[in-house]
Amino acid sequence: MIFRFKIYFFTLCCVLISQQNSGQEYRRSAIHNGNLVKTVFGNWGVVGQPAYAGPRGAWINDNNGYIGDVSLMVGIEHKYEDETFYSVITCPVDRPTLAQEISPSGRSWGFEPVSGYANSSQNYIAMNTNQDSWPSFWPDKDADWDGLWNGFFGTDVRLIQQESFFVMNDNNDEEWNFSDNNNQEIAFKPDIDNNSMNGFGLEVKVRGMQWNQFLTQNCIIWLYEITNNSQTDYNKVVFGDLVGTYVGITNNEDYKEY
Repeated sequence: MIFRFKIYFFTLCCVLISQQNSGQEYRRSAIHNGNLVKTVFGNWGVVGQPAYAGPRGAWINDNNGYIGDVSLMVGIEHKYEDETFYSVITCPVDRPTLAQEISPSGRSWGFEPVSGYANSSQNYIAMNTNQDSWPSFWPDKDADWDGLWNGFFGTDVRLIQQESFFVMNDNNDEEWNFSDNNNQEIAFKPDIDNNSMNGFGLEVKVRGMQWNQFLTQNCIIWLYEITNNSQTDYNKVVFGDLVGTYVGITNNEDYKEY
């Protein structure tokens, strides 16, 4: 059996753009099943979750799951007022042995979905195969794209058999923005002209893409375009994927075969 997730990253760049609204209230999920690989995924950056909503990295059969979760993480080293600190921004995942990072006010630290990239009157992530999931306009496009698909290859929905698109940012990750939230008492703000911007000003555009041709029928391609929207140039940035493999997981049931 062949089962591959292909992941492409783009280098961070520094641009002057304000963060859009983001948070748990904009979380949505959907299912990729455009070829032999089928999986649920969430717009807070996790593949294989929420577990109750569909197959989890399945191959051919929906109950033939192979992953517990796959999610992006970005690590940053930065020097602020003669103090060097380190942070890893992750995606909220559900694991029995892992407690999520949460602020004293109860806000989840990590990537959360940005508003405006799905139809707010329904509960699905925008996909090219479901026009009802699209917003009336795309926040990152001009009016010429209204009512059309925001695709990697343009507006033609036929160029990719199944494509998903969502955006998330780290504005909710306030660990280093307020001195009470970290042991080093650092109160770093990434943009001196925008005090409402928290985290590190990172925005991630995420696309899942599937083709059902013979050479690609066993693959999902996940593309992450990471942009630094703040005015800060960071000393060092690294990125990768956190992968939890559950060979034998059976959809939303838990028979512990893995």
